[in-house]
Amino acid sequence: MGILAEIKEKLDDWELDLFRRSCFGHFLDLEPEWLEGGKTGKWNTFAGQLVHFLLLRRMRTSKKKEMWFLVEGKPARFSLTEFAMVTGLHCSAIPKISTEQSLRLKNRLRDLYFEGRSQIKQDDLVYGFRSMFNEGEGSGKKEKRKKKKAAKRGQEREDRVKVALVYFLEGVLLSADAKKNISDFYLSMVDDLAMFNAYPWGSKVYDLTFDSLSSKNLVAKYKERLAKPKEKQVPGVKETYTLLGFPFSFQVSC
Repeated sequence: MGILAEIKEKLDDWELDLFRRSCFGHFLDLEPEWLEGGKTGKWNTFAGQLVHFLLLRRMRTSKKKEMWFLVEGKPARFSLTEFAMVTGLHCSAIPKISTEQSLRLKNRLRDLYFEGRSQIKQDDLVYGFRSMFNEGEGSGKKEKRKKKKAAKRGQEREDRVKVALVYFLEGVLLSADAKKNISDFYLSMVDDLAMFNAYPWGSKVYDLTFDSLSSKNLVAKYKERLAKPKEKQVPGVKETYTLLGFPFSFQVSC
């Protein structure tokens, strides 16, 4: 099950409504397999082969932060403009967080649902999100008491949505490396939903997507590995590479 499908399944109607009113809410209207792949045969399902096909046809230009491709003899562009149109995300300039705003950010969610860990990986985020729907799972007595207090205040349901937003951001929009730590900053910021929803996530996601797609010699290295002598190739192993960010937006825009 993909991340979007899991979020739709686990959140109740009230929680889904709160998620829908967030900066990522419009993604709930999409079929989960469109974003995360699937054997549906639909044109709008993410297709790595199509993305690779486009990357092989990249044109050299002097343009910064945009990419051009020659497809069927016609030029196609991928820039922040196309990205914003496809994703519907805020794509304004990324602001600097002021000292006052920094002081407002706390580690409440990290302390309550992730045992106060200083480093949280993707697997920890997944486990933490799922454990929020299984009372007592993976928690000590102190954490259980805190969760019961949160539940009494009605805070727990809102917390589920907050963690779901970070889960969606890290797992779908940023497609972060599962071995790396997630951003503690995101987990702190989401506790202030107004600040989180106002943040230009589109610009953040686009920068990562663009940098990943335009990595130096990405396709060249792929071709180089394919050109290895047969005796040096591992039977049954296909040559691949990993794209970060939200390459589905690139596929659709081109």
